[in-house]
Amino acid sequence: MRLATTRTFLALTPALLLALCARPAAAQQGEVTGRVTDKTSGQALAAAQVSVVGTTMRAYTGQDGHYRLVNVPAGPATLRVSFIGYATMTQPVTVPASGSAEANFTIAQAAVGLEAIVVTATGDQAVREQGTVAHNVDLTGRTTKAPVTNLSDALNSTVPGVVVQAMGGTTGSGTRIRIRGSNSVSLSNDPVLIVDGIRVENTSNSTSIGVGGQQPSRLNDISPQDLEAVQVNSGPASSVLYGTDAANGAIIMRTRRGQPGATKWTMSAEGGRLNDYGSYPDNFTGLTALDSVCTLTRVAAGACVQARVRRFNPIEQRSPFRTGNRVLYGISASGGSDQTTFYLSGHFSDENGVYPVNYSRQVNLLANLFDHVRSNMDIQATALYTNGKLRLPQNDNNVFGVLSSGFLGGSDSTVNNGYGFLSPAQSFSIATFQNIDHFTGSLQANYRPLTWLEAHAVIGTDFLSRYDENTTFPGFIPASFNPSANQGNRNANPFQIYNWTGNFYATASFALTPSLNSTTSGGILYYHLRNHGVLASVQQLTAGTNSLAGGVIPSANETTNETVTIGRFVEERVGYKNRLFVTGALRSDDNTSFGKRFGNILYPRLSLSWVASEEPFFPKPGWLGALKVRAAYGSSGLHPGPTDALQFFNPTPVVINNTDVPGITIGSLGNSALQPERTNEAEGGFDVEFRPLSARVSFTYFSKLSHDALIAVTLPPSCGCGTSIFKNQGSVSNKGVEISAAATVINTPNLNVELNIGAWGTRSRVKTLGANIAPIIFGLGGATQRQQVGFAPGSYFQRPYTFADANNDGIIATSEVTLGPTATFQGQPFPDHGGSVSGTITVVQRLHLYGLVDGRFGNKLFNSTEQFRCGLSNCRGRNDPTAPLAEQAAAVANILGTQAGYMEDADFVKFRELSLTYDAPANWAGRIGASSLSVTIAGRNLATWTKYKGLDPELNVSGQNNFTTADFLTQPPVRYWIGRINVAF
Repeated sequence: MRLATTRTFLALTPALLLALCARPAAAQQGEVTGRVTDKTSGQALAAAQVSVVGTTMRAYTGQDGHYRLVNVPAGPATLRVSFIGYATMTQPVTVPASGSAEANFTIAQAAVGLEAIVVTATGDQAVREQGTVAHNVDLTGRTTKAPVTNLSDALNSTVPGVVVQAMGGTTGSGTRIRIRGSNSVSLSNDPVLIVDGIRVENTSNSTSIGVGGQQPSRLNDISPQDLEAVQVNSGPASSVLYGTDAANGAIIMRTRRGQPGATKWTMSAEGGRLNDYGSYPDNFTGLTALDSVCTLTRVAAGACVQARVRRFNPIEQRSPFRTGNRVLYGISASGGSDQTTFYLSGHFSDENGVYPVNYSRQVNLLANLFDHVRSNMDIQATALYTNGKLRLPQNDNNVFGVLSSGFLGGSDSTVNNGYGFLSPAQSFSIATFQNIDHFTGSLQANYRPLTWLEAHAVIGTDFLSRYDENTTFPGFIPASFNPSANQGNRNANPFQIYNWTGNFYATASFALTPSLNSTTSGGILYYHLRNHGVLASVQQLTAGTNSLAGGVIPSANETTNETVTIGRFVEERVGYKNRLFVTGALRSDDNTSFGKRFGNILYPRLSLSWVASEEPFFPKPGWLGALKVRAAYGSSGLHPGPTDALQFFNPTPVVINNTDVPGITIGSLGNSALQPERTNEAEGGFDVEFRPLSARVSFTYFSKLSHDALIAVTLPPSCGCGTSIFKNQGSVSNKGVEISAAATVINTPNLNVELNIGAWGTRSRVKTLGANIAPIIFGLGGATQRQQVGFAPGSYFQRPYTFADANNDGIIATSEVTLGPTATFQGQPFPDHGGSVSGTITVVQRLHLYGLVDGRFGNKLFNSTEQFRCGLSNCRGRNDPTAPLAEQAAAVANILGTQAGYMEDADFVKFRELSLTYDAPANWAGRIGASSLSVTIAGRNLATWTKYKGLDPELNVSGQNNFTTADFLTQPPVRYWIGRINVAF
């Protein structure tokens, strides 16, 4: 492993040592005491932070809301109170020498808005200080009122510009997440995941055994019930300090924490049903009077006379589906003293999908401990653990799949019940499992040795033990269909994936003048990823065994990938009168995946935030609450794969004198000058708060350009040195807008109506692939998508066609379809604009009706299911003379060599979520000894409006693949109806 010698901030080390050893000079001091309460209820707020602006001095409120700041320098000072979910508030105070001053705070809830708190790489900050847009998702509210089954559901359609695409309806399958488009042609476009400051596993397609397309996602290992809030940093401008890998944005999660006071117990239970609601196509066969096959093209050619059309629908009439079910049980305990607080929780979920062999069982545990070790030091320890067992059915692009046999089956119900390759029972005999143990542990320490200096340390590990296994038992799959599967086989692949994080930095805060504050941060950041796995399999499995030892023909392989990133950063933030903030930062990274001839890479950042409405000269209309203008520029990157820059060899057996001996072949030439892809982003916008309706509007425009993109350059076969090497010579641009708005439309004691609206648009284009590089052709079938300059990444390309029923006989002949000479652009696989509307209606403060509708537009989806069916002559367009001419023409064009007729508009609007929650009166809860009680009924995937002709416009056979997108024999989403009860003691 290569790791370049890094230059740390040498000047920082002696400064920190001096700071840690220094004693503050004698000066006149006093103390400040007070109480923090909720503006609406008047109740005390525990664990709120009260700090002295321009210093590192802070204190936390106890369970009675009181706080006490000691050793505060005498004279005028400004106090600030901050609490997650509430607006920050400042208040001037004069501290008497050797005396005490009082400052009380009454703060209002504000999950969003200028005074809300956001998480940054250097600590919590108010939104007013940020030069970039801050998107926050309140997980506490989402999990109690919405039908959220996993973390992907919680994020879906809640943040403008974040596209969460569920791949299908298989229980346990993952999602593809894109934030502000795709940056890379060759590397991952997945965002970074951070939990309490620690990088966690987020590899796409997290399995080594394919079942046809649907694969699990590690994002869903994290229970949304264990999270307090999720923040989305959308791009490099806001993610610079997260370094290499953050070009795709970052999803930052904060676990739930305890509050001082008596232990509070909460319990929850939910149960519900899952139903398949797909409308599946019939299988068609055109027949002559003698029951010979007679397709429309043969009719048009005069080769046969069609007497009738036989049709049958095995999926609907011999359904493989059942009514699935889901349960979730949870319990948590929160409490502690003013010095030490704790939060403990456990959840068990069991979801049985609509296939009899599809289920996911998961146990989630969380332990969070926060302790004020001393007045100037606090620590937090967090442990998250997930144990999961997942069984996946054979599905999608898989000849052993149930839907494959149904879609591609026959129209004769007497032959295998209409199924083609296998019956459902034969498909269900294949056992595919994934067992995981996923642990995330972190320790955070904050030490304030001086009134102006604070040191931070965050260390932790994310460890995933994953065991993928698949067994095809002998004798269950017919030998006539697949002799190898009939003999049985087994795969058993254990993986261990480690993510280590170590961040050490210091922050110096000064009140340079009464109006000017300075905050300077600098530090060292360490990240280490190691992925080790063993791939073992056997063929010809002995009947009655479920072990590798029971096989006859063994095979084994081993894989290890490892990368290390070391970063250094410095950041300076200057604030003027708490309304104008300028921030500059620089991060330097070195990574083991960089070529040995490439050194460090620098990522700069500059941002401006100006609350213009607080300027004395700014007009003060009664309707305006606040106006903030912001702008930012920043860079981040993506490192190459662990071996992309390396020259290496592959071991292979060589036969010499009829004897196998070890040998090698060239694996890759490598590229010693290979460097990370780099993305530069500029964004600007404004945030407005309106008084009458308690409304907020946020607008953001962004423009980012990824350059030095890795492109696989083909090597000449004559070199005998591999097929290609990566070079930095591509470029991708993404530009767009994001708009969000929230308003309390009606606010009376008996009726409250809250509305949230989001809209976004993204224009993605491949700018260059390098000199003399032809379009990169790929996709389902090998040639349906392209990376081509001037078009969106992954765009569909096919030869166009025209048709005309020249003889007006109602049947399209092959001679009546004309293909264009070359492939042309047919559409892009990702939506380029969309929006969502959600709202909550509250009646008499107890009954809450919530709904979410979202839409995505501007993309196509390759309906390969219908295309393939027509290729096998069992679709309507090949057999039914009453089929629309356009449907017949698409089928004929498919015969002639183009699938353009199956690249269909995939715009849609979905009624995604609906729930009704009732908060019971206190006396009802008191009858069972509880302090609160609520009941919720919720539904998900309730309706879809689309012109797409397939089962669902969000489907993708390729799971979380970077760009490959198609609907091919894929299970559609399922509909959930869930009941939930929450009780607190």
